Order: sequence, then C-alpha cells, then structure tokens
Amino acid sequence: MADGGNGQEWVLARGFCAYTVLDGSAVPPRKRRGFVDMAVSRWSPFADAQSHVEWVGDRAMVWAWSKARVLAGPDDTSLPPPRRVWPESLFRGQPRVEGEELVGLDEGVEARAWRDGVMTASRWWPEMPDLPEWNEFRRGAGLPPASALPVQGAYPLDERAWAAQKAAGLGEAFGHYRDYMAMAAVGIAAAVLAALLVGVLALKVSNWQLDQDIAEREQALEKIIDARDRAQQGQAAIEARLALRPPAGQVELFSLVSGLMRGNWQLVEWKMTDAQTLEMTAKMLNADPSAIVSAWEASKRFTEVTAEIGKQPETVVVKARILRAPASGSARK
Repeated sequence: MADGGNGQEWVLARGFCAYTVLDGSAVPPRKRRGFVDMAVSRWSPFADAQSHVEWVGDRAMVWAWSKARVLAGPDDTSLPPPRRVWPESLFRGQPRVEGEELVGLDEGVEARAWRDGVMTASRWWPEMPDLPEWNEFRRGAGLPPASALPVQGAYPLDERAWAAQKAAGLGEAFGHYRDYMAMAAVGIAAAVLAALLVGVLALKVSNWQLDQDIAEREQALEKIIDARDRAQQGQAAIEARLALRPPAGQVELFSLVSGLMRGNWQLVEWKMTDAQTLEMTAKMLNADPSAIVSAWEASKRFTEVTAEIGKQPETVVVKARILRAPASGSARK
C-alpha cells in the first residue's frame, strides 16, 4: 500500500484486490448503488470487504479488498484509517477502448483486458508471468492465445485516479435528481408568475386554478411512479433470489469432475467459495494442468478454469466457475 500523495488518501496495492464486472442494464439508475452493494456482499471473498466502483454505461467495474489487511501495519499494528482507499489500478496508466496490457505496480504485475472501454478481466502476479500464465489469463478473458508476452507498461503513480468515461452520465445524473429538478422548476415558475401578476385578481384566481390542476396531475403521476417502482423492486428481488440458486448440486458436480479427471487421482480438498465457484485439490502423479483446463472447459459446464501445481507434493489445484446445464430443448437443437 502506498501513500496517495496528500497524506490523507491512500492507494491500495493491486495484489490485495479482487476484481469483477457487473451488468446493471436491468437496474434503474437510482437503484444501482444498492444493487452493487448486494452483489459485492455475495461475490467478495473478504469478510470485511470494502469496494470501489467505476461505471461505464450500464456496466460496473468493481474492485474489492479486505479493510483489515489494508490497515495492517508492521509488527501486527494497525494504521490510522485513511479518508478513502483506492485500488492502485486507477493510478497506473489510462483506460483503453480495446486491447490487453501488462502494467507494473509497486508490488507485482497486473494483466488487463479491455473491451468497449471496460476492463473485462484483471489478474495480478507477484512477478512477470511466463507465456503459459499470460495465455491462461487471455483464455479466461475470452481471447485467443498469444505467441509472445507484451512489453510491460511502466506508468508513474499519478496524483489523481483515472475515472471511467460514463456514456450514460447525463441520463444517470438526471435519473438521480429528476424529482428535485422538477420541483425546482415548478417553484421558479410560480415565483416568476407571482411577481408578474401582483395586483391582478383575475390572474391570481386563474393561477390558483392552474396550481390545483397541477397538484391533481402530480398526485396521479406519483401513483404511476410508485406502482412502477414497486414492480421494479419485485423484479429485482426475484432476480436476486434466482441468482442465489447454485448452477449444479454437489453430487452432480462430483460426478462431472470424476468423469473429467484422467488417470489415477485422489481428492484432497473440495471447496465452494460461493454458489458458482468450485475449488478442488487432488493428488495426482504427473498432473498436466493444460490438459485438465482443456477437458473442463470442453465439457461446457465450467468456465474461467485454472489448474496449478499445488504446494503439497504431487497435488494440483483446480479452480473454475460453474455453468448451468443447457436446457433439454436447447440440447436437442
């Protein structure tokens, strides 16, 4: 972790961050903050998670980290809480429209993949990755393998964080403050009319009747808006509950994995970090991580698959995101 330059804002080292992209196209602008908070609480691997969000249109780039780990000083001491914590990524380089890059950080190297102005994937290594690791990152980002590593970008630590260009910024701002702007406009109009029509009784009566009509129309409009908000809240609650359903049961998952692991192997550890993420450790002689990744992804039931030799002798650690089984009608097609 490094000082942000003014002694009050700190930059979080990239190695302490988790990263994801959220789709908020179905969420009204006024509900997006709550949507992100709920999504981060389900997705983040940290019990004391803090996060930072950058919106690009309807997509949110989200960094999360452990508050306790950020404030951990030397000799198990705790540092004073800063005014704000930022991901170091926001202070290194600038956002791109398309492409991939390797960026040097204070601690380690970060890989970034950009598409349509959104950083769709990010991964951190303590040192420069080799070509297989780089291609594993590209595969997880949906890109073809490369024949060589890119040149590592060396960007100085900027004084200010880059901000994502928000394509829907004006509409989103209007969504937040629409009611206040409408009320302010009505108030200004009423003040101007009052100043012009002082002393004219007939116009005062006409203005009073106009205000009555506006109030009645506003009450009718408020009922429509309240009904729409309740419908959107119900839809969001249903979608949130559906998202909590795991894509596969434990028995089905173990059966799938048993059919995908070739050769003699023995299960050492089976862990579900969340409803959609599987991490398993297996004891296996002469394990071939590339073959394991290819077999799992070819099954169409796993994605973002990684396989690494474990810390214990003759072990391999496999991590993957679980996909739902295709519907029977889709399978017949």
